[in-house]
Amino acid sequence: MNRSLRRCAFISRMIEEDDVIIHFWQDIVDQALLAKASDIHIEPENGVSHVRLRVDGCLSHLSSSPAHWHDRVSSRVKILARLDISEKRLPQDGQMLLSSGEINNIDCRVSTLPTLHGEKIVLRVLSKQEDDLDINKIGLDQTQKQDLLYCLDQAQGMILVTGPTGSGKTQTLYSCLKYLMDGSRNITSIEDPVEIQLQGINQVPINEKAGLRFDVALRALMRQDPDVIMVGEIRDAVTAKIALQAAETGHLVLTTLHANDAPSAIFRLKQLGCLHGDIANNVSCITAQRLVRIFCTACSSNQTQKPPEFCTFCSGSGFNGRRAVHQVMRLSDQLRQLIESEAPLSAIQTQCHTEKISTLKESAQTLIASGLTSENEIRRHIG
Repeated sequence: MNRSLRRCAFISRMIEEDDVIIHFWQDIVDQALLAKASDIHIEPENGVSHVRLRVDGCLSHLSSSPAHWHDRVSSRVKILARLDISEKRLPQDGQMLLSSGEINNIDCRVSTLPTLHGEKIVLRVLSKQEDDLDINKIGLDQTQKQDLLYCLDQAQGMILVTGPTGSGKTQTLYSCLKYLMDGSRNITSIEDPVEIQLQGINQVPINEKAGLRFDVALRALMRQDPDVIMVGEIRDAVTAKIALQAAETGHLVLTTLHANDAPSAIFRLKQLGCLHGDIANNVSCITAQRLVRIFCTACSSNQTQKPPEFCTFCSGSGFNGRRAVHQVMRLSDQLRQLIESEAPLSAIQTQCHTEKISTLKESAQTLIASGLTSENEIRRHIG
């Protein structure tokens, strides 16, 4: 009898703890979505588990809990992301949906990584909505927008969007795709993963486990009569060469690349084995971008760089929201000649200056002059 009672008490306690974990996890989600966090970090340490949120590019502490809660929270996340809860020795990747109040079905990427004190879990919140995708609202000045739209209106060519991880490249690409959606084109994207579902576009998710890589999907897509092709990222030489071939054979290709600025992207393509002539003849426009924090309008009307003691809108940081800073390099005949003749980076930069193509730093000065951000913030992201 006593044994049965003890077992019932144990089961009851476990159910109560499960309820606590479920509510604890939902509280994390509620606060993350309220703060418009881009990432949620769940980090084990010796004797404690921490939760941090990345908001406007900066990590901040949200909460700490006892170490024995960490495995329970990890299991909860892994179940929701359809991961193997028994596998703790190897990294895993998955996806799940987040909801909070009236905010429903926010896509989220989940990544686990074994550490000394347990599994660290990072969730990337893919919260951009289709309504946010407007080429008029991504931070381009009038000249930059005209140059980009000119290239988007062409039947063929490659448009490269460059920048580090988390610089807003995907939103720029999606905004370009939405601009092109007039019903007269066959538009297909190849993505890893699909971050926003767009009506009227054929979106192909990469599946490495099944052998569906960027290059494999791109080759197959070329037999699908495409007009516009979006490649989420050029990661290797094979994909770079096929993408350039697609641009050469009458397709408009939009893609991203990791490079410091627009001129540097040319040399990144060369490093991937692309020929100078192919780059010069088929790349039509290269953009570079960064996201910088802007002052909180609720507490920084005096434009001082010293953050306030506390503000409910920005949690005392002095910043609330981010703006994109762009460089748009539309390839002129002179730039194409320099690329084809294998001119050094300095010569291309000089020609950009001659053509009054703003650098990232020069574009950022507009935000400083308008009182929207600080020099320290620009220095932090652009240098």
